[in-house]
Amino acid sequence: MRLVDLLPVLCLLFRPLTATFADDAYHIDFHHVLLGIPQPRATFLHRPSATSKASLLYTLSNRSVLGAVNPRDGSVVWRQQLGAGNGLLRPVFGESIIISVVNRTVQAWDAAEGRLVWDWTSPDEITDLEISQYDGGGQGIYILTQDEGAKATVRKLSEHSGVLEWEYHDESGNIPRGLSISAQGLYFVASHSAILQGSKIKVTTLNPSDGISLGVIHLSTDADLSDDDSMLTLESTGFSSLVIWSDRTLKSLRINVLGTNNIYVARLPIEKDEPIGTVQISTSATKGGAVDLLVHCKVRASDTTSHSAHLYHFNAVSESLKTVYHLPSVQGPAAFSIAIHDGNTYLVRTTKRDVTLFSSISEHHLEQWLLQPKFHRPSTSAYDIPFAVSEVVVREKSSYGVRSAVLHSSGDWEMIQNGENLWFRPESLSGVVAAAWAGTDGPRSPTRELKTESQSHIAAAYLHRIKRHTRDSKGFPQWIQSIPDRIAHSLFGIEYRSQTTGFQRDSFGFHKILILATDSGRVFALDAGSNGKILWSTQVSVIGNGPLWEIESIQVDSDIALIRDFGGLELQVRVTDGIVLDNQLRSAEVDLKTTITVPDMSGSALTIKVKADGTVAVPQRRHSGLEMMIVTRDDNMAIRGWTLATSEPVLAWAFLPRPNERVISIAARPLNDPVASIGKALGDRNVLYKFLSPNLLIIVDITQPINCVLSENWFAYTVFSNLTERVAQNGAVTQAATKGYQIVVSELYESTLANDRSPLDPASSSPNLHPGAVDASDHDNGPHMVSQTYLVPAAVSFMTVTSTSQGITPRSLLCVVPSLNSVFAIPRAYIDPRRPMERDATSMEAEEGLFRHEAALEFDPKWALNHMREVQGVQTIITSPSLLESTSLVFAFGNLDLFGTRIAPIGGFDMLGKGFNKIQLIGTVVALAIGTGVLAPLVRKKQTDSRWKGT
Repeated sequence: MRLVDLLPVLCLLFRPLTATFADDAYHIDFHHVLLGIPQPRATFLHRPSATSKASLLYTLSNRSVLGAVNPRDGSVVWRQQLGAGNGLLRPVFGESIIISVVNRTVQAWDAAEGRLVWDWTSPDEITDLEISQYDGGGQGIYILTQDEGAKATVRKLSEHSGVLEWEYHDESGNIPRGLSISAQGLYFVASHSAILQGSKIKVTTLNPSDGISLGVIHLSTDADLSDDDSMLTLESTGFSSLVIWSDRTLKSLRINVLGTNNIYVARLPIEKDEPIGTVQISTSATKGGAVDLLVHCKVRASDTTSHSAHLYHFNAVSESLKTVYHLPSVQGPAAFSIAIHDGNTYLVRTTKRDVTLFSSISEHHLEQWLLQPKFHRPSTSAYDIPFAVSEVVVREKSSYGVRSAVLHSSGDWEMIQNGENLWFRPESLSGVVAAAWAGTDGPRSPTRELKTESQSHIAAAYLHRIKRHTRDSKGFPQWIQSIPDRIAHSLFGIEYRSQTTGFQRDSFGFHKILILATDSGRVFALDAGSNGKILWSTQVSVIGNGPLWEIESIQVDSDIALIRDFGGLELQVRVTDGIVLDNQLRSAEVDLKTTITVPDMSGSALTIKVKADGTVAVPQRRHSGLEMMIVTRDDNMAIRGWTLATSEPVLAWAFLPRPNERVISIAARPLNDPVASIGKALGDRNVLYKFLSPNLLIIVDITQPINCVLSENWFAYTVFSNLTERVAQNGAVTQAATKGYQIVVSELYESTLANDRSPLDPASSSPNLHPGAVDASDHDNGPHMVSQTYLVPAAVSFMTVTSTSQGITPRSLLCVVPSLNSVFAIPRAYIDPRRPMERDATSMEAEEGLFRHEAALEFDPKWALNHMREVQGVQTIITSPSLLESTSLVFAFGNLDLFGTRIAPIGGFDMLGKGFNKIQLIGTVVALAIGTGVLAPLVRKKQTDSRWKGT
């Protein structure tokens, strides 16, 4: 038998080996700890406790993830995954808790540790949240809910326990706008339709202690406020509460002190015909019951945008409105934010060129910092700044410090302190819906270059080689300069960073490009061998407030990535720089469901159309002789197999589920699934021949979700079992309940006998397969199957297997366990269905690597690829072989985090570990060379003397 056949058996004897060396942990893997894109009204800097001297950056993202970020380095202090839906986030000043609202749940969290203090669930959807700590019974948490019948309810919760204290019901049918609380009382603001047009504002004053209505005031808006208008803002000054709205032209503001009938008008200094895109209002309470109003106007022209800011001072005590100043407009992206220090209000303007600090007294800036060049790779898409939150520190009378957390239009988050970039968080990477490996063999790889030269004329090949050598020689000086650094890195472990920007190839195939597509319409390229470094990002689809981007597939050919979505869009993106080469919609055929791209006989791409009824359309050119089968599924859950061996697609078989069944999932062998040995060597030197077929397919057609994977001659699936079995024990029949999460593993062999290769009837010979319609005698012609079931402690949401270039290394089963926020690599030996039951393994079985079967399969912490990290929101895993047979590349992605690593299921037998002492090896070789050089003359002299003496 070949040595290749014995290698897996020998490797299984070393079961204590883990998937990753201890010295490789946190070095060969990368983890993008993400929160999602921060939301403007749910992001702020806040001190976690009254005794804390530093602030944390809190946010509730669009992924409903609540998190606290360290402003110094951008690391996540803690995070919590909340339920999906719109959310609100408020700090409780003077206390060590923050309050979050998502859908119908109110939760209080420890601001320093992220620990849940209490929670309360509302019977209706929550639309607003207010927190107050005023004396006189006003302390507490106030929420506004709205049921399906548009009836609003105001509720008060205890801030310490979350206990419901009182309710106020509004059954008028008015549209609830929000809540606002001040020292004067609690105000419930709603709007209702006027007689002629527009809406009127209804303000209900409530007693914060018991929720009793104290009065109602109706405000006329002069048809400025529509039912769907979002330009109504509620602000609290502490002393009183304000309601602010704009007219339809966005040229003026209306301000009212809640509880009164007076309306004040603030005119914006904007040209009559100047188009205003958006108006953002921010407020800050100052001393004496006054409030500063910052109005940020964004003017959109044909191809440019400009931003201006206007500051107003409103005294709620004297009810006077004064214009402080108007900042001139700036061209390009900009964001304005308000910061308060020692009761004084500061205005921070952030552009792509500078950060400027203003006071609330004068339009002359206090400080200005020019921004340093970004240390992250810029996006190839348009740039904007949606919002920023800032914090100001006064060092001396004329010295200030400012740090601003700036959100970019790409979704990335950046902290700027005094004009310097402290950190950068790529939150736009959240929500990855599809990914693919691009490999390292681009259009100029050595293999492709030599193939091109071999297929060209001798003169053209010689000219091509001259050009190739000239191009490669450009990097020769830099390669010479990098030799000392690479030697130091190899011998002493000193970190080496190449001066060459962009993608770097290596000799082991670890540096592969990952092409990612997110549901926000962005495409990324990551370097898997450089800690997941972002090479480029491109916005290829404008999503806005519409539905999320749903990707059908990503296929990479050479240096071109073909991205298809379910809307018919086809994109061709260059892998090296993210440039979109082609952007077009597929032909709008009514019955077209999708298209499949397969290689034809010449290796070129062949597009086959699949219709909604599951039939395959005739391709654009003939494909006679193409040994390939295509499996389709129609809207009625029918599965069909089509062969392309003839000039027209031919239906080979069909699978029709029963009327009460539906197809849950389909699994086939991976495209890269090499088989190193056609048999399994037994302990007695006999061989069980594997049942290997490229046409194997697993169809799951039961009611509950099942995850399955198929590789080589074995498959596995997970299921939650809640069955009761009749078990005979000591002559009596008892009921045994099998309840829990299970992994079922099965192996297929050609025969039950060793060294037997019985001819099998291939499944494809049957034109139709119907459940329950197969005769029992046909099972004798099928493969022999060995199955075993293992109970696991938690649900597995996704499974796949590792992949290597030759398939010699035994595969590990990769599992995503959401409840543990982990990715596990289960060694193949632990889920071998041939493990002996209720007895110890014999010497022959132990020689195969088998050991006693245990019904419960615990997740060994050594199997966790993420080690002590928590990978949240991971849904899918893709693998790719490296150039080393021992190592497989692994990448896990999903709704939130990204995690990548490389795994050696039986150890890195073809690569030296970090513990290998290269200096000692070199020293030994040098010592031997010196010793040989010194002793060689002595030995020659001794041999010469002995010959003279012998004569």
